[in-house]
Amino acid sequence: MSLFRSFATRGRPWMPHLTVLAISLLALLPFLQNPSLPAGTDAELHIFRLVELSRLVRAGILYPRWAPDFYFGYGYPIFNYYAPLAYYAGLALDLLPVIGPVAAVKGIFIFSILLGGWGMFGFVRDLWGDRAGTVAAAAYLYAPYLQYIDPLARGVLAESLAMGLLPCGLWALARLWRRPSRPAFIAASLVTAAALLAHNLMAMIFGGLIGGWLVWVLLFEQVEGRRPGRLLLAFALGIGLTAFFWLPVGLERQAVNLSTLVGERGSHFSYDSHFLSPAELLAPSLWLDWGATEPAYRFNLGPAQWILGALGLLLLAAQRLPIAPAWPGNAAARWSQPLFFGLSALGLIGLMLPLSDAVWSAVSLLPFLQFPWRLLGPAAACLAVLAGFAA
Repeated sequence: MSLFRSFATRGRPWMPHLTVLAISLLALLPFLQNPSLPAGTDAELHIFRLVELSRLVRAGILYPRWAPDFYFGYGYPIFNYYAPLAYYAGLALDLLPVIGPVAAVKGIFIFSILLGGWGMFGFVRDLWGDRAGTVAAAAYLYAPYLQYIDPLARGVLAESLAMGLLPCGLWALARLWRRPSRPAFIAASLVTAAALLAHNLMAMIFGGLIGGWLVWVLLFEQVEGRRPGRLLLAFALGIGLTAFFWLPVGLERQAVNLSTLVGERGSHFSYDSHFLSPAELLAPSLWLDWGATEPAYRFNLGPAQWILGALGLLLLAAQRLPIAPAWPGNAAARWSQPLFFGLSALGLIGLMLPLSDAVWSAVSLLPFLQFPWRLLGPAAACLAVLAGFAA
């Protein structure tokens, strides 16, 4: 750390950014050193969908809602019901002369990881400085769910992109609150919209997390001269910009059988079959058997992540609360950010445990998440902020 501080104090403001880039490249190593994409994962499905979208766009249908070649030529309304951003981002690469659909999908995985590290660094750096931002970026990118499970073991393109956009959405809205301006308002609205368009199910979680953060900030970080209406309007505009997608989904939900997304209790697609134990959440990751066709892995938080997060909570409980220069509000502003993300982390972890069964049964939208361990991604973001606070 002394070496890090010496670089920062010698007129090298780019050094933390270079450090975060190195952290990101290390997380990207499996994609950079291996050809193609992980086999036997959902990545193959995303290639097919990108190929279909590319064919339709080249034919002049710029926003198709129907995939005519799917299901043996009978067609399928995948583009009407599945969040489109990941495929349009891949399309921007696929339309280039020398990049095909496989490389385009791989490029979006790489872009998502870079985006997540950059967004988390920016959000936490503005709160507590470069060192905190760097630690938070490392804690986020190296969380097992973000580094291995989502991109490599599951190959879920849209969810990986959503996890990259979540900290960017928080960062954009925080900047608008700190230094309001027209460019900041536009950026906050667009990044919020992008985060919601990346993945259907994560949009519900992100909407709740970011919306809760907005309410929290307005309650505890009021500063003279700041207008809460602008912040709320940017969030509302971000939701409104995505209406072209979610409004047809809502109006036409009776045209398809959405009940198949929620399995019978005890079945594979039922949430109660995928609760995690505290021991699994806190355990270290398994060594991978590279000779296995499907290597076993744990749905865990990552020891470094939960230890640093717990340290942040302990420091908060001990009231060793540094004044964040980016939030020069009342005394409550000193503890509001770590407290919000600490409570959010505890809430998300609780929803992954069997004790939350009654909550999943009571909230009608929650069973559509199918797997409670999906919350490992948002929980990793909250723990990363606490890790930065601990730094």
